[in-house]
Amino acid sequence: MISRAPDPSQPVPATASPAIDALKQGMAFFNATPPDYERAVAWFRASAEAGHGDGLAMLGLCQLEGLGMAADPEAARETLKQAAARRSAQGRFQLGRALMTGRGGPADESAGLTAYVAAASMGHAEATFNLASCLFAGVGCLPDRMAAKALYLRARALGCTLKPNGVTVRRRELKVVRALARRFADPNLLFFLVQERQQEISMAQAVTRPAHPGEAGPADTRPLQRAGRLAAGVVAAMAGTLGQYLRPSAGDAGPTKMDF
Repeated sequence: MISRAPDPSQPVPATASPAIDALKQGMAFFNATPPDYERAVAWFRASAEAGHGDGLAMLGLCQLEGLGMAADPEAARETLKQAAARRSAQGRFQLGRALMTGRGGPADESAGLTAYVAAASMGHAEATFNLASCLFAGVGCLPDRMAAKALYLRARALGCTLKPNGVTVRRRELKVVRALARRFADPNLLFFLVQERQQEISMAQAVTRPAHPGEAGPADTRPLQRAGRLAAGVVAAMAGTLGQYLRPSAGDAGPTKMDF
């Protein structure tokens, strides 16, 4: 059988080369043993320039921590704000850390909590853990230890390896905590549950707290006002769907042991 020579007048099909995922390449260098942060930064920058929010978030993290580049907390905070605006859960989480600790600008616990809620609503494990820590201690919000315990449980189910110290779920609380954790797993409910519980706690405090110690009087409405401001902030942060890639353990992420 005689094979025909290719007809030069006919177009030759181009061999399609797979597109390079700049974020994936950057993560490979970032998580390598040992890490190559400088090359990771170059890929994260390429991903960010291509418009990817998670690439921008990782670039902001490297700026914040001085990984593969000089640390620049102020620039990092702005980069993370942009990543958060591009619907990056990683950006929300890292922005929350910066806001909580005052890195790159003034500390803002309420805004930091808002960022954690936004990331946790899409299943970011460490953001969920940090949110639980805030609720347990009343950082940027009113203390809600039952919700905190449920969120610690939720964070563990998401794969978070951090463990809070000295937090115990009593036997009588276990059913409620598990039920809350299941409800918090619904991304459409997390914000509303946090908001609703904050308002209930505020109202209870406003009713039971007298105007002056030892003297009955009009209820102090400041806790309710604080909860209202918190709710408004969370609403603003919840716009859009969030993504997730790396979930690094933050040094400020909270306690380190859980006693269940």
